[in-house]
Amino acid sequence: MFQTLIVALPVFGFVAGGYILGKTPLFDAERAKGVVNYVFWFAVPMLLFRAGAKLAGGEAAAFDPSVLIAYFGASAIIYLLAMAANGALFKGKGAEPPLAGMTAGYSNSVMMGIPLSELFFGAAGLAIATAIIAMSAILYYSVTTLLIELRLHKSASVAGIARETALGLVRTPVILAMACGLGFGAGGLHLHPIAENFVNLGAAAAAPTALFGLGVSLAQFRIGGDLAEAATISTLKLALNPLIAWAIAGPVLGLTGLTLAAVTLMAALPCAINPFLLASRYEAYTRRASAAIVLSTGLSIITVTLAVGLLG
Repeated sequence: MFQTLIVALPVFGFVAGGYILGKTPLFDAERAKGVVNYVFWFAVPMLLFRAGAKLAGGEAAAFDPSVLIAYFGASAIIYLLAMAANGALFKGKGAEPPLAGMTAGYSNSVMMGIPLSELFFGAAGLAIATAIIAMSAILYYSVTTLLIELRLHKSASVAGIARETALGLVRTPVILAMACGLGFGAGGLHLHPIAENFVNLGAAAAAPTALFGLGVSLAQFRIGGDLAEAATISTLKLALNPLIAWAIAGPVLGLTGLTLAAVTLMAALPCAINPFLLASRYEAYTRRASAAIVLSTGLSIITVTLAVGLLG
């Protein structure tokens, strides 16, 4: 466990550094946006392109699709529990229950999952994180949008939502980079050494800038008066989600070793920022989503350390 802390604390130190500077005029909202844009549009796509190319080209460890069953099976349970809690305990209406479900179920798989998975588990862990990121982008937005539209209008168009989701995906740099990398590797192509060094340099910057960018982003959020629901969402996300993912992955599906640890780590991550963005579109649940993001990120050092220390 102590060895895990030695690795984990510097990671969270980058998040803390970004958060502290995000509270100063050096990184106001506009500058924070610039950091995050660099992460999502340049550094992380480089890393995911390289990971996709290695995975499809057979250079990375073989990927077991069972990890997706374990991860998203657990996430679905958490999603439903959060919806129920929002309605029963916090009197949520309209778009709020689905947004609560998305907030509790959607791990911060890009800005924390990528650097932590690669740091603790190498290429095999990064392959698992990459697959989870791709499926998360498809499932969470489409399901949550469909549920919200059904609750608000009672006549949501599944085809329309599917089309909107598909258009959103093709405009998402991390998804495009991943798809290009998979196609590149599957085609047996290889980068020129100059291009390879360029990609490697960009990929090397992904982890520290993603963590720092997360901290800067969190500095823009507030917990405010929404501590009760933020604590409920954080408990579901940080405590119950990894336990259920571990139970499905290990005892049920028979996954072991690094694969089991990597799936559990991804489930133990804090809430992603993405639900807040969708909440902003519907002008609902924004304060509670932001409170859950801040609180769960602060507490996630405990769950991440336990997940890796006990299973890694």
